[in-house]
Amino acid sequence: MSDQFKGIELVWLTETDLTNLNAGEGGTNIVDVKKFRKQGVEYPYVSGQAMRFYLRESVRRELPESTFMCTPNDKGETCGDISKCWNCDLFGFMTTIRGTGAVTRVSPVKVSPAIGLLPLDDNSTIDFLTRKKRVEAGEKAKGDIVNVELGVNIYKCGISIDVQRIGYEEEVDQDSKVLKFVDKLNNNGAERNLRIRSVVSGIKYLADYSKQARLLTDFTPDVILGAVQQRYSHRLQKAFEIDNNKNLNIERFKSIINDMKGYGTIYFGLLPGLLNNEQQVKKIAAELELEVLQPQEVFEKIINSIG
Repeated sequence: MSDQFKGIELVWLTETDLTNLNAGEGGTNIVDVKKFRKQGVEYPYVSGQAMRFYLRESVRRELPESTFMCTPNDKGETCGDISKCWNCDLFGFMTTIRGTGAVTRVSPVKVSPAIGLLPLDDNSTIDFLTRKKRVEAGEKAKGDIVNVELGVNIYKCGISIDVQRIGYEEEVDQDSKVLKFVDKLNNNGAERNLRIRSVVSGIKYLADYSKQARLLTDFTPDVILGAVQQRYSHRLQKAFEIDNNKNLNIERFKSIINDMKGYGTIYFGLLPGLLNNEQQVKKIAAELELEVLQPQEVFEKIINSIG
């Protein structure tokens, strides 16, 4: 990837089937959905921590041979070696290294919570299941009734990759007291690009969400904007806003695209049937000189631009 590229940003909408992607606090006999309140109305969400886990596991699933991605120990600490470990480089860490002490790395891969855009009350139900208990041979089977909150929704998700920090570590020069970026990959551009591509591909094949044994659904993008940027910015995250009738806010969409045209190459993908004003969205995309692609084509465009 050319040094002029400083960031890769993706924001997408995805419609789920009936599921529970991230449980809330719950209780003794209820597994609820994580939720937040906006203007007195409750909406579901998937935490940023859960989204990072899903993405990390997606990257790990497709890990190339001869590459290394550590797993946290019983204290939750990772190896801290970004020159060898994809996990520590891409997702950051807080660990203790012998002879050095506590070391922290801020993740160059930023992930947003997945925010439900449709009211929970209008799009949810309670499912009942039996949680069986282990009993001794000959004893009567026992079990508890558990209530599981389920919902269908359209979620807005986002990710931002700080390209220039991948493979680099911030260190303070002891003489000048200036913060410098030190290349830990020994100028290995191919390795750096491979790590960046793995994150983009990880979103493309996102899986391993919670409760999929009984509540299988797809959480990959249905409507997506992707940008390869000459400036590091999170501006694209505000491009998608829909109402309760699944209509995309056209003026918001136009404004954000026009804001970013000066410092990014933008790609737009759309799966038919999600948005009620789909034809209007396509018309506006044409006016903005955005080719309407399939969501999977957006990933291929970005991956090919990385090199």
